[in-house]
Amino acid sequence: MEDPSCCDEVIKFIDRYISCQLPDEMKDPELHKIVTEVQMHSKKHSKSCKKGNVECRFGFPKLPMERTRITVPVFDFDLENDDEKAKPSKQKGRRKLKKSRSRFVSNLQREAKKKLKPIRDLLKDEKSSFRDLEELLQACNMTKAEYNGHVDALTSGMVVMMKRDPKDSWVNAYNPDLLRAWNANMDIQYVLDEYSCIEYMMSYIAKPEHEMAQFLKSVVDDLKTANVNQRDEMKKIMQAYSKHREVSAQESVARTCSLPLKKSSRSVLFLQTDEDGMKMSLPMSKLMNMSPDEEDVWMTGLPEKYLNRPQTLEFEHMCLAEFASEYRVLYGRQIEGPNAIPLLNDAGYIQKRTMGKPAVIRFTRFSEKKTPEKFYRRLLKLYFPHRRDEDLRNEEHTTYEAFYKNGSRGRYQVKQYVDFNRKRYEGQGKKIDKIMEELRKQGPVRNAWNTFAPEVELDRLECAAERPPMEEEEEQQDPIPDYEIDVNSGDMPKIEAPKLSPDFIRQMYRSLNETQASVFYAIRDWCLKRVWGDDPEPFFYFLTGGAGCGKSHVIKCVYQEATKLLRQLPRLLDIGDMSKPTVLLTAFTGTAAYNISGKTLHSILKLPKSLKPPYKGLGNSLDEVRAVLSNVEILIIDEISMVSKDLLAYVHWRFQQIKGNNRFMGGVSVLAVGDFFQLPPLGRAKPLCVAEDGMLDFWNENFQMISLTEIMRQKDDRAFAELLNRIRVKGKADLLSEDDRSLLIQAVTDPKECPMDVLHIFATNKQVDNHNAAVVASFGAVTVDIQAEDYKRVTKTGNMINLGCCIAGNKRDLSNSIQAGLGFRVMIIRNLDVEDGLVNGTFGTIADIVTSTKDGKTSVKLIGLKLDNPTAGRTKKIQGKPDGFVYIERFEEQTSVKGVVRRQFPIKLAFGCTAHKVQGMTMKSAVVSLKRIFEPGMAYVALSRTTSLEGLKIIDFDERKIYADENIRVALESMRPASFLHTRPLLHFQSGHQGATLTIVHHNVEGLVCHSEDMKQHHELMLADILCLTETHLFGSSVPASCQMEGYCFFSRNRHVSYSNRVDIATKEGGGVATYCRSLLQPQERRFFNEVTDLEFNVVKVDSPITALIATVYRPPSYDLGTFLRNLQNLLDGLNSMDIKPTVILGDFNEDLIPPGKKSINELFRAKGFMQLITDPTTEKRTLLDHLYISHPECCVQSGVLQAYYSYHNPIYCVLALV
Repeated sequence: MEDPSCCDEVIKFIDRYISCQLPDEMKDPELHKIVTEVQMHSKKHSKSCKKGNVECRFGFPKLPMERTRITVPVFDFDLENDDEKAKPSKQKGRRKLKKSRSRFVSNLQREAKKKLKPIRDLLKDEKSSFRDLEELLQACNMTKAEYNGHVDALTSGMVVMMKRDPKDSWVNAYNPDLLRAWNANMDIQYVLDEYSCIEYMMSYIAKPEHEMAQFLKSVVDDLKTANVNQRDEMKKIMQAYSKHREVSAQESVARTCSLPLKKSSRSVLFLQTDEDGMKMSLPMSKLMNMSPDEEDVWMTGLPEKYLNRPQTLEFEHMCLAEFASEYRVLYGRQIEGPNAIPLLNDAGYIQKRTMGKPAVIRFTRFSEKKTPEKFYRRLLKLYFPHRRDEDLRNEEHTTYEAFYKNGSRGRYQVKQYVDFNRKRYEGQGKKIDKIMEELRKQGPVRNAWNTFAPEVELDRLECAAERPPMEEEEEQQDPIPDYEIDVNSGDMPKIEAPKLSPDFIRQMYRSLNETQASVFYAIRDWCLKRVWGDDPEPFFYFLTGGAGCGKSHVIKCVYQEATKLLRQLPRLLDIGDMSKPTVLLTAFTGTAAYNISGKTLHSILKLPKSLKPPYKGLGNSLDEVRAVLSNVEILIIDEISMVSKDLLAYVHWRFQQIKGNNRFMGGVSVLAVGDFFQLPPLGRAKPLCVAEDGMLDFWNENFQMISLTEIMRQKDDRAFAELLNRIRVKGKADLLSEDDRSLLIQAVTDPKECPMDVLHIFATNKQVDNHNAAVVASFGAVTVDIQAEDYKRVTKTGNMINLGCCIAGNKRDLSNSIQAGLGFRVMIIRNLDVEDGLVNGTFGTIADIVTSTKDGKTSVKLIGLKLDNPTAGRTKKIQGKPDGFVYIERFEEQTSVKGVVRRQFPIKLAFGCTAHKVQGMTMKSAVVSLKRIFEPGMAYVALSRTTSLEGLKIIDFDERKIYADENIRVALESMRPASFLHTRPLLHFQSGHQGATLTIVHHNVEGLVCHSEDMKQHHELMLADILCLTETHLFGSSVPASCQMEGYCFFSRNRHVSYSNRVDIATKEGGGVATYCRSLLQPQERRFFNEVTDLEFNVVKVDSPITALIATVYRPPSYDLGTFLRNLQNLLDGLNSMDIKPTVILGDFNEDLIPPGKKSINELFRAKGFMQLITDPTTEKRTLLDHLYISHPECCVQSGVLQAYYSYHNPIYCVLALV
């Protein structure tokens, strides 16, 4: 905004759309909540606030104002325009005047800042509170006039000062309507200076390119003095470019996929105006056929085509800029178009631009002062009509400058021609030239935000001025040593996260036991309904069971299947972005998160260290977190027993904020996995399932329980597994049975006989430290004491200095000193990289210690570990070192002492560890001490880590230490159990029905050979008395051995024998039907029926326990309906002639019964007296293609759809009973 007289109108516009006020909590609670959570600038200031020595580059707290106003600079001391008009003798004096005014304004600004400091200090003081600006000014003994004067003097440019009360000083500008809809942080500002806006955007876009240009310029300058040929010179430049240019992930993807990096609504053309400009030679193929004396070897560009423009009135007075902007060059078959215009001398064809606006022209800018001839040649070349380059000057005016200023053509001056056309194409040229000159002088903008907040620039300049001068060597050297891996060791190997193969995933699914499969299929069914748009209610399952019951296995299976299905959500298919998770894997600890390939709750949800109310919103991080988690449909939390009520409440509130609704968990479904009989949350918090007065109880209100009872980890040691199940729930007053006691006593061992290299598990850290010290002493190996390095920032310089000693903190800080030696067992104690398995609780052995010497002092640079988990640490390996070694460096973190940063290796000795550290781990052998067990579940966790009793050694045996929390047992007994009646109906029917029944199941198996093992492991299919299959894909007369099932007869009809007249179908692969019948039923097959010549079917008759006729039919999608119906009618007539009741016909008919309309197959069956029993969709695409028809529906006591993971179709079933 250049005209201050427009201020009032602009202020009205600003007040209409922008607000900085904290809404009244009583009048508008919703907006007040949003502003408080996402629009309040942190009073502690984030890292992004502090740039250089400025405390807050955004200028918070903002100064209060009674009304919105626009400050106007005290002096406008920009005398550039005056300098251009002034005579040379006066320019020197004007520059001196400009300097003196600049100093005056700077002093005025400093004085204003000093006067306003008490006001800012009061605004920063959390204990101070002021009703309005007047009360604040009274506290500072300042009048309104003085205050406004200081505010005006504070800035060197026009700045919008928003209407604010003192309580609004930390509120970021927002639009109320947009904020309600967006529900995330926003910053809206009125742009007073368009150049500042452009500078702000371009500083981010062009900063890396500017730095690259500067670097390449230095390389070229060095090469000019080097004795190298042009080929080597280009090689060195390209090497410098390729090694130093940074490419963002987005640009990498765009270049790899050949996507356009930019898109413009207008074409942009570069015009060469310099006589010595670069030219492109003709292709080598043409040069080879030319005479050696030929001089015309250059390709023609737009300037040459312009010289050959048609000799018509339209083109005669046209300048090069207009020609290039209004016309485009034609190539190939384009020249055959009706609008093609031929150029003179066979120079090609052009056509007037009809699509979009005229092209934008670019050119090299030359300085009028430094290179006047090039400057004026550019003006003449672009804007003066000419047919030859010689027309740009003449004998009277031999220079371009003279011809421009004094030349003429006809009755017009050359300058008139040029200035008229120049104004059309570079109306803002002088401004751009001035801006470019400033950029050349000052370099890229230091802090782009200061163009919007000029008052902050004063802080930066003052801090820079006050900073004491430093020697160049000190300025460049970082006081904290660089601990990066030595570049001489080579690049780190490229690591890709392993992907599970489809065969491996199916093997996981097959191994699910009955209860595990019930959970799996219930969640699978929920996912399908979400994809179909049924909007099912979120589920909240608690999956529990003893140690080793396969809870993690269920997590992996659910994650794979749910992720596959939820990718089909319509909103995700529309976006086409599958990178955001729909199923979020999380855990409380890093070890548990790594075991399921997930994230810790604290890291993924950006949870604060303190979880006590009030809830602390995400603030400025909301956009970032929402962008990552907006697609989450299912949240999986492992080791839920270690999650406190406060933490669960925070997770609930986080997802409410992310999803923008008030439903529990924001409407996200939750699968919580863990065992409350294991260790409780850290501190004194009680487990989630135990109710507490005065605590939010989200758990018992929402979650349903599923118990796993079959132990998988110790399944080869049945007696040990059953023992663990009993001691898991043993009460404190209960005694062990004689059998259990004698079994445990078998593992009791003398401590002296326990191998030292086996992990010892204790109750307390003191026991662990004593054991570690004893083992180290017995080693007799060379040890290295690694001292921590503590640093503190110097306020004046901003540098970190080494304190030279370790500050006394608390036990949660990294160790002051570490004893290290080759062969020492250690444990990582920080989450370094969860995805790579470098987490708190990862065990390993020190295999290498890398040191470096500087100034005669030797220090440990890297520690090489051989981890127990061979798949962990893949990103921390070094080329040239043993492949099994993982190298870690010092870890830097804030200590418990304010302002002190510690650098130390995040490891501790681990010949022994506490029971808390081993929760969730599995090992072949361990030594467990029951001495000093101090809480319920601790002994059970320690004893259940090994895979067998043989690998367990017990010392300090005391059965009184083995007990569970009675409150947990009572709480779990009162929890609601989850029901799987809908997703596992056959299992529930078989367990609750008495009497003779016949269970018939049909499934389109999509290949019997490849899915026979999946079928055999399906708990409900194996309940079938008669199992009918379609699309068996069998061929030939023999049946593969893998397709045989013990206790069943097998009948099949393959596709190639099913068609007499339809050779086109018979010769296609696929198809085929088959039936498994229990041998006890003594089934009889009927293979042929009159005039049924082209149909894939088979028919089986059974007489016990119920007499029934069962037919299986498959109709290929390509089979025309007319022929199929004729054969089907003949089959129905044949079945009717057998007079057996009931008759059941099932199969895949490829006729969808869900949408309305004519259903020819269904109508035929109804006409023949059959009823179709299936009403739910039978495929993943919500179609009902699999039908079940019965002649006497009263014989059916239950029917429906089952679940299967290995086929596009789900099985269907019916249960017949005697009427």
